[in-house]
Amino acid sequence: MAIKKYIADSNIFYMGIPFQSDYGLRYYISPDILNEITHIKKKIDGLNLLLSLQKVIVIEPSMDNIRYINKKIKSLGQFGLSKPDCSIIALGIQLNLPIISTDYTVINMAKFLLIDTIVPGKSDFEIVKTKKFCSICKIYSEVKYMYCNCCGNKLKFKKIGL
Repeated sequence: MAIKKYIADSNIFYMGIPFQSDYGLRYYISPDILNEITHIKKKIDGLNLLLSLQKVIVIEPSMDNIRYINKKIKSLGQFGLSKPDCSIIALGIQLNLPIISTDYTVINMAKFLLIDTIVPGKSDFEIVKTKKFCSICKIYSEVKYMYCNCCGNKLKFKKIGL
């Protein structure tokens, strides 16, 4: 039997998916994700059991991939990503594996980077980009600007489909 491999976000552990999975599944996480989920304990220490059985493997993403992700985050205007979020997206690139998550910003960024994704309970997903919008001029500006170049109005964030 071939082993199916995924990059897992912390929310997948909160949902209990790795704890209910059969032996044919393997989940890769970053040390940052491990730090987010180490408190998950039931009657037995399920997380350590998954780690010892190598159903969950911890890998540090390369600094080159982290820098690449941070640069892409700025170009997409996706500023809601935490360090652990960036780390699993970097692992997705590094290991060329799909990311399983229910976090909208993680999935959006991964899809933008053409990384395969799985969102439990959702079959389709539209990529969006964040831009700044002037409510007076009705024009979009780059995220780096605080004020409208035409009228001087303060710009607001707005999500737009790609």
